[in-house]
Amino acid sequence: MLAGFLLWTAVATTTSGATIEGTSLQADMQQLLREEGWEGAVWSTVAADGSVISGAAGVSDARTRAPMLASSRVHVGSVTKTVLAVGVLRLVSSGRLSLDAPVSEVLPSLRFDNPWETTHPVRVRHLLEHTAGLENLKLSQFFSLQATTDTPLATGSGTDKGVLSVLSRPGSRFSYSNVGYTLLGQVIEAVAAERYETWMDREVLAPLAMHDSTFAFTAQSGPSADARLAMGHFEQAHPAPAVPTYLRPAAQLTTTAADMARFAVFLLGDGTVHAQPFISPELMAAITRPGDTEAARAGLPLGHGLVLVGRDRHGVVGACHPGNTVGFWAMLCVFPQHRGAFFVATNTDNEDADNERLNRRLADALALPKAAPTSASKPGEHSLSDWSGFYVRAPAPMPAIAPLQALTDFIRVDEVGNTLRLRTLSKDAQLLQPMGGNLFRADGRTLPSHALLIGDDGKRVLSDGLRSHVRVPKWQIALPALLLAIACAALVILLVLGFALALRRRLHWRHPAFAPLLACTALLLPWPFFLQQSLLQLGDRTVASSLLALLTLALPVALLAGVALGTRQWREGSRSLRAATLCIAMSLPGVLLLVAWGLLPLRLWSL
Repeated sequence: MLAGFLLWTAVATTTSGATIEGTSLQADMQQLLREEGWEGAVWSTVAADGSVISGAAGVSDARTRAPMLASSRVHVGSVTKTVLAVGVLRLVSSGRLSLDAPVSEVLPSLRFDNPWETTHPVRVRHLLEHTAGLENLKLSQFFSLQATTDTPLATGSGTDKGVLSVLSRPGSRFSYSNVGYTLLGQVIEAVAAERYETWMDREVLAPLAMHDSTFAFTAQSGPSADARLAMGHFEQAHPAPAVPTYLRPAAQLTTTAADMARFAVFLLGDGTVHAQPFISPELMAAITRPGDTEAARAGLPLGHGLVLVGRDRHGVVGACHPGNTVGFWAMLCVFPQHRGAFFVATNTDNEDADNERLNRRLADALALPKAAPTSASKPGEHSLSDWSGFYVRAPAPMPAIAPLQALTDFIRVDEVGNTLRLRTLSKDAQLLQPMGGNLFRADGRTLPSHALLIGDDGKRVLSDGLRSHVRVPKWQIALPALLLAIACAALVILLVLGFALALRRRLHWRHPAFAPLLACTALLLPWPFFLQQSLLQLGDRTVASSLLALLTLALPVALLAGVALGTRQWREGSRSLRAATLCIAMSLPGVLLLVAWGLLPLRLWSL
């Protein structure tokens, strides 16, 4: 306990022995900012001896070129979840809430469509561990400017309008869910009988001495402005001012590098604050320990605990949580075995940047001992060829577009000697070395990283502890992909043919190509409106999105009308008429498939 208290008080100091490393770290971070296109960054490290280094580099606002300071405040996106989770554990430790309480009992107005309700209801621990089987989020819950700082959480989670679908048996598979953590905000409000922001600031942030942090909405301008808050940025230094979000319990925390170091110190401790119990020891032991998922039962050592997720990178195993939000990216990592931690945040949400370079440099700054990779072994009792095939994500993070995602995010698994080869459309092939049983290790990992298992539903599953992919028949991917490819090619040929007929003045309103050509061309109309609106309105019902929905409704109607006209005129028709009719007919299966998937008409606000 004394050691924990000394570690706690050490956050405010930096030892002289760390000065040289601090100087080197500062220079390296500045170089990384230049090379990766980040505007600024703040960071802190907690060493095993209790010393803390906090630093900053770059600018807090690209327009004014004001320097980023170690005391600058930042938004941390989903790192917010780690602090919120500690708030839930505080309620559990004080006897006001049970981890195993069904969420529907805490929130009686909430309704789940859960096929496993009688035996496996959604419990509070499932929300914390992301194993409730809920979708991640809808487009409208993140890309929206309609949320306010006072929007009820039930509106944000969608529980005020309908039923939440449970996509996998609760507790069985990890499935990251921002909606789930918004429900946890509702749970806190139900138990505490006040806004979760107020309760978290008073009952969690204040005891942890995180006095420069708040769950309340904080912006760079307006009534919620704070001059110390850095400006967020997108690529090419485009400013990204803070906006309220529907899913604020999952992503709305304003903090500093020093405060996050204090939080990391607490996570490395014994659950006491100033020698007083705060979080029970049994809960502290579970903050990084995976729940009873299929992957954990199969032997994978890492997964999501009650607060953090296990991470195996650069020869060091720890527990981390990344986060990104409008204009910011962040990472918190703790290494309990080595009593170290780091936090870093940039005020640039740059999709092209290699954020892992920051993580690696800060892990190196802690001088953590490197672990040797686990030795390879023979595969398990099953032949690897039995597991070859195509695998798709299950459950899908966004069910509304799951069929389309399956065509681009599938994994092809092949046996290559004693190894498994994983291939995707977006990444280079990956070889997994056998670790014994049905466990495998990816290159760059020290522990088993993947498992082959038979799921609770009897299907073959490939899991890395954080994503589960279920094997599907090859035709389930090949056939839809073929139909969509034919549809795209046929529509392109139809457009070329239609415009050629129009230029020759041979296209009239009774021609089969007329209505489809008009419908396809009209799809260009919404784009000027999209270019005029903010990216953050992509999920709102705007002029642009409404026009897009209307025109994508017209497309299959126009194609059906075109093929009907072409069929009636086929015998007496010209070669161009028959060619146009054939193109329309070839495009219809793919287009109607999108209709069957619910993607036409394209209503962005419902995705």
